[in-house]
Amino acid sequence: MKKLFTLLSILIMFTASSFAKRGPRPEVKPITKGNFIYYASSDSFNDQSFGTVRIESVDEPKYFYRIPIYAIEEDTNLERDVQWIEIKSMEFKDDETITIVNEWNHTFELNINTFEVKCVDTENNVFSYKEYKCIPGNINEIYEKKFEDFVNNNAKYKYKRTQPEVKKLTKLEDLVNVAEEVLFPIYGEESIKGEQPYRIKKYKEKWIVTGSLPEGSVDGVFKMVINAENSQVESVIHGE
Repeated sequence: MKKLFTLLSILIMFTASSFAKRGPRPEVKPITKGNFIYYASSDSFNDQSFGTVRIESVDEPKYFYRIPIYAIEEDTNLERDVQWIEIKSMEFKDDETITIVNEWNHTFELNINTFEVKCVDTENNVFSYKEYKCIPGNINEIYEKKFEDFVNNNAKYKYKRTQPEVKKLTKLEDLVNVAEEVLFPIYGEESIKGEQPYRIKKYKEKWIVTGSLPEGSVDGVFKMVINAENSQVESVIHGE
C-alpha cells in the first residue's frame, strides 16, 4: 500500500509539472545607443530555448538582428513555456558593453561592436539548475544551426552580376548598404524599401538578409546570402 501511495504521488507530481504554467514574463525596458534600440527577447527551436537581444535600427533603413545570449537545454517531458528562462534586466556597463541578467541571476556581457557574448559570473560558461542546464560552448554556433538549411537551399540561386567592393562586413550598417547596392538595380529601390524592416541572420561566415512582407501584400520578399569575410553576394532570390 505504501509503495502504491508513493507511485501515485510521483505520478501526480509529474503530471502537475508537465502542465504547469510559468508566471508573467519580466518587463524589461529597451535601451538605446546611437542608431540602435536593444530589446530583451527569446527564441526556441529543436529542444533548446534562447535568451536573445534584438537590435533594431532607429533611422531608415529599418532592419533588425537577433543575438543569442544563452541557451537552455529543455526537458521534452515538460511543456516548453514552463522552462523558458527570460532576461530580467539589461543596462549599459559602458559605451560598448551591455550587462544582461536572466531569471536564474546568471550575468552576461554583450559587446555591441563585435557582438561577442561573455558569461561573467561562472567559470567555464557551464551552469546547472535543477533538471535544466545552460548549454556550454559556442552559443552562436548552436543558434546559427537554425539557419543552415536556408543557406544550403538558396545556394542554387547564384548571384551572377557585378559584385560589391571586397571588404569584411562586421557592422550591420555596412551589410545593409551592400544589400541595397545589389538589390536596388535588380528589383527597384521603391520595391525593396517597401520590404523593411530587413531581417538579418548569420550562419558561420555568411550573412542572411531577407525582406519583411508588407501588411496586406500577397507578394514574396527578397532573400540573399552575403559572405561576411569579403562582402561577395552568393545568392539572391525574390519570392512570388
